[in-house]
Amino acid sequence: MMRIRRSAGLAVALGVLALAGYARLAPLAPLQTNGTQPGLVVLDAQGAVLAHDRGDGLRIPVTLERVAPVLLQATMSAEDRRFQQHPGVDPIAIARALVQSGSRTSGASTITQQLARRLYLSDATGPALVRKAREALIALQLEARSSKREILERYLNEVYYGRGAYGVEAAARAYFGIGANDLDLAHAAYLAGLPQRPSAYASGADDDAARVRQSYVLDRMVADGWVTRSAAASAATAPIALAPASPPPPAAAFVQAALAELARVRPDLAARPGLVVETTLDGGLQAEVTRLARARVAVLADRNVTDAAVVAIEPRTGRVVALLGDATDGDPLHGGAIDLATTPRQPGSALKPFLYAAAFERGFTAATPLLDVATTFGTNEGPYAPLNFDRSFHGVVPLRTALASSLNVPAVRTLDAIGIDAMLEIAQRFGLATLSDAERYGLSLSLGGGDVRLLDLTAAYAGLATGGERVAPYLVERVRDRSGQLLYAHLIPPPRRIVTEQQAYLIADILSDPDARIPGFGGVTPFDLPFRAAAKSGTSTGFRDNWSLGFTPEIAIGVWAGNADGTPMTDVSGVEGAGPIWHDAMIAAALGRRMTWYARPAGIVDATVCAPTGLLPGPHCPSAVRELFIAGTEPTARERYYVLDASGTLAIDPPTEARAWARDAGFTLAFGDRPAVADPLRIVAPAGGTVFWLAPELGSQRLLLRAAAAPGIDRVTFELDGRTIGTAPADDLTLAVALDPGSHVLRLRGLLPDGTVAVAAASYEVRR
Repeated sequence: MMRIRRSAGLAVALGVLALAGYARLAPLAPLQTNGTQPGLVVLDAQGAVLAHDRGDGLRIPVTLERVAPVLLQATMSAEDRRFQQHPGVDPIAIARALVQSGSRTSGASTITQQLARRLYLSDATGPALVRKAREALIALQLEARSSKREILERYLNEVYYGRGAYGVEAAARAYFGIGANDLDLAHAAYLAGLPQRPSAYASGADDDAARVRQSYVLDRMVADGWVTRSAAASAATAPIALAPASPPPPAAAFVQAALAELARVRPDLAARPGLVVETTLDGGLQAEVTRLARARVAVLADRNVTDAAVVAIEPRTGRVVALLGDATDGDPLHGGAIDLATTPRQPGSALKPFLYAAAFERGFTAATPLLDVATTFGTNEGPYAPLNFDRSFHGVVPLRTALASSLNVPAVRTLDAIGIDAMLEIAQRFGLATLSDAERYGLSLSLGGGDVRLLDLTAAYAGLATGGERVAPYLVERVRDRSGQLLYAHLIPPPRRIVTEQQAYLIADILSDPDARIPGFGGVTPFDLPFRAAAKSGTSTGFRDNWSLGFTPEIAIGVWAGNADGTPMTDVSGVEGAGPIWHDAMIAAALGRRMTWYARPAGIVDATVCAPTGLLPGPHCPSAVRELFIAGTEPTARERYYVLDASGTLAIDPPTEARAWARDAGFTLAFGDRPAVADPLRIVAPAGGTVFWLAPELGSQRLLLRAAAAPGIDRVTFELDGRTIGTAPADDLTLAVALDPGSHVLRLRGLLPDGTVAVAAASYEVRR
């Protein structure tokens, strides 16, 4: 008998040794190389799924460090409570399963066995007992060659939870819209119960069954010592809000733009399978601006407005937190195929802030008087006579009013004075790369004659919002592989100074000035918000595009409205079409942000000037106002615009070109119907101190000199650097000269009827 026992013991020992040797030495593909390769997944900034390859289900690899510990505990209690002790198979569970149901051997499968079945035996055929034996042997091999941690991590990335979600990270996002690291006890127990019957529990048709299974898991966790009875009871009654099973794509245009960005910055990753792309999108804001844009477009449907696009950017970081390609983005009837956020369109007057930023660099101030009078410009295409939106003129206006009220004539005159190259150069600095061909644009560039992308234009406004520092916009935050390893992370580069802080502050101050908007837009506009914000609208020729853009230090938002096919709207301006959407989007953005305004930077001073002259008040000035200046640009001369005539009546002495307007507007003119002798001859262009930049890709470049003369002056002589270069009749005081590098002095001379000589002079510079 003793011999028999010894023989049996020896046989068992040899069997165990053989099994151990088999587990360690028998061929088996490494755990890491088996399984279905996950497809591409795109996530928003909060971790919600924006898009994924649907062929093999939703898969988001995750490491155990990024899974809530309570989910690990719930999984072991639900599926394999002795996981930490057994060698891959659990004899106790096998015995229990055989006693309970005889043939239901599946109930005895450990986590390791389930993993073996999924990775190595998914296509296995043959008798169930043979498959079970092979499953047990592979489980032993896995346990001999991998740690418990590695096995549990792989299991949690492979198990099917329903709703097309493979792995706990994908399941947490598909069911609850959160990451696996954010699961609490109630949600963890709910998920841990799903793998037993995912098709039944995950359908949503019988949520009670899923909650019953959750209670079972919680009871097991109490029995295993993971949680207390009271904690389990609280979790069992906690509300579980499930996300919609098949939500429509929430940001199709954003996803496409993000993937295009990834292909541009990391082409080596673009085609790599199994990527998890983490983006900058604020899913809540995206959903809200989509809803708001659709609602506003519906209101304007009878005026032939069918589309809208919205972009929101954090100025300091460049993070694109919302991007709506058009009002049908996510609509299954359209599929988000149209992306008007990245399609170049004409921006109308939305370019004017950059025109005046260039003017500030050339000596203009917020108080500089500009003429808003009927003006015809000579161009290569023929005469060009711009009009304001309201078809009226306002005479002499400060630059502040001209910009805030979006007056067209002062903008064109300013562009004529500083030169198209100056505006194109600053547009390039602000990232408006589509404005690149100087030969294509004329003076209409100041009114949006070139095409830009809404994404780029919003980023340009963000450059003003940062105080004149550009941070390039981006959409891709990080990229990870199937194991969670970081492959790419966006590094925000140091901001690049594009205009001075003082110049950016003045632009922001003007664009946020409701009083300065009144001449152009009246007292009530969509730009009025519960907090201070800069805002600017734009409408292209023929009402084909309209825009509203603006910012606070925390957010820059741009809106386009119109029709994707370019057909015109019915008399819809940027204030009426894009403006209300911009207003609503700013309010939505403010719900998650504390909106602030800028402290006045060093180098900004204020001074009292006489409107509209921008000079110190003279003895008869009736309109003294406080204005902001960059230190050193404050006026030193006193105005002579307001005078008393012989009867003691207050009269005005406007520039020659504005006298007809003033007379028609009912003002009393000093000196009757003739201009004051103090201003008989003026240089209209170039403005004194202007700097022109030569474009190296162009050949000969010329500058159009323009002047205005009082009645009685028949001809004017043009002198450049002391040399006479030509004469022109008083009714057409223009002369074209070559742009030669260097500093130049232009001097004009004209003979007055009394025999005296009127003289005007201005200096300008040409740089390469």
